[in-house]
Amino acid sequence: MNTTYDLVALGGGTGGLVSAAGARYLGLDAAIVEKNALGGDCLWTGCVPSKALIASGRLAHQMSGARALGLRAAAHAHDFQAVMERMRSARATVAHHDDPERFRKMGVAVHFGAARFTDPDTVEVEGVGMIRSKRFVVATGAVPAIPPVAGLREAGYWTHETVFDENELPESIVILGGGPIGTEFAQIFARLGSRVTVLEMAPTILINEDPDVAEFMQRLLAEEGIDVRTEAAATGVRKEGGRKVVETTGGDSVSAHEVFVATGRRPLTEGLDLEAAGVRTRRGAVVVDPHLRTSGRTVWAVGDVTGAMQFTHVAEQMAKVALRNATLPAKTKISYQNVPRVTFTDPEVAHVGLSEEQATGAGGTVYRYGLDDLDRAIVDAAAVGFVKVSADRKGRIMGATVVAHGGGDLILPFVLAKQHGLTLSAIANTIFPYPTMVEGVKRASAEFLRSRLDTPAGRTLKKVIQWLK
Repeated sequence: MNTTYDLVALGGGTGGLVSAAGARYLGLDAAIVEKNALGGDCLWTGCVPSKALIASGRLAHQMSGARALGLRAAAHAHDFQAVMERMRSARATVAHHDDPERFRKMGVAVHFGAARFTDPDTVEVEGVGMIRSKRFVVATGAVPAIPPVAGLREAGYWTHETVFDENELPESIVILGGGPIGTEFAQIFARLGSRVTVLEMAPTILINEDPDVAEFMQRLLAEEGIDVRTEAAATGVRKEGGRKVVETTGGDSVSAHEVFVATGRRPLTEGLDLEAAGVRTRRGAVVVDPHLRTSGRTVWAVGDVTGAMQFTHVAEQMAKVALRNATLPAKTKISYQNVPRVTFTDPEVAHVGLSEEQATGAGGTVYRYGLDDLDRAIVDAAAVGFVKVSADRKGRIMGATVVAHGGGDLILPFVLAKQHGLTLSAIANTIFPYPTMVEGVKRASAEFLRSRLDTPAGRTLKKVIQWLK
């Protein structure tokens, strides 16, 4: 079989699907090559199923804490298998967006099988044959990075790729890694009834967040009964009496029924034979320029395989940029300056832009508002978290963090303002509906206006007002 296309996407996750569908929309002959199932990590082992479990865990937590709303608590053991079956049902419902027939009806050819380059213009697909194309978009994603801990493989472990096939909740579990995946699953397991220990080798969990955010979340997890141990790297694992014992630095150990590895992810390039297409890699990731073109003349790359920010929304944007650059003479660059990120713990941790340290180092000022004073948060028994935003002297946003129930939604006003050059004054002078959680964004922004009264111009204004009264 020798098939020729204008564009072929290698990988059926978000980056590949958007690239191929977009190419077809532009009138090009397009194809997707995927070795497993369309939808990628996000649909099958990432965003969709994990958020379904988070929803179950959140409701279980609310049921046990119903007294906060004047109701009788309903704390009892939950049916973990039913929770997992509900997750799979939700995933199956969402999967229709990535149904192969949907793309075939668009005119996109879909081929299943492992692909490898034979030259810059050709890939060989297992079970299909040789496929030629003028352009290729590599979008093969990433897989869990398993640390070289002695005895870990022999003892066995779960990852975010395997956990969704399980039906029994372990009585106790050790999570290696306190990043977004580790903290999200720590809450899920704990809220559904497992005893959870988190081992993080860094001085704090959520190491990419500001120190006050990480400290806040570590304290909150501890309040939920999760044992969080920082500066505790796993050094060995062994089986002992039906349990798994994880040894850590300092000579400590933790015994649990299961181990969950959440120590990061690595780009998936094995088997692609990228060298045959002239594509370079660095530390396992495909190297791309700001236009997302690789060193291969016919190859672009998008998403996690490039080592960029590992988010579905980033892969989608990268696919759009790569498609534009692969098909049009006018080139555009990818920008990550205004990309929001969310850790879907409860409360959620959302961020955009510079860290507080970076912003203050560049002359910015931080404005903060605690949600324990927000009316809607109080009446909803959700008065947990805070909003903080860094801005320059003119009120232009440099970075923002929201720690709140629904924080992933509440960060959006800051993202839009930063993207389009709006100031904190513009946010503060916008009418927000009352009572809502998003008022916390306005209240934090209003701190900037109040700070202006302490400037020479502000003090002069106050003197004028005093004189006029």
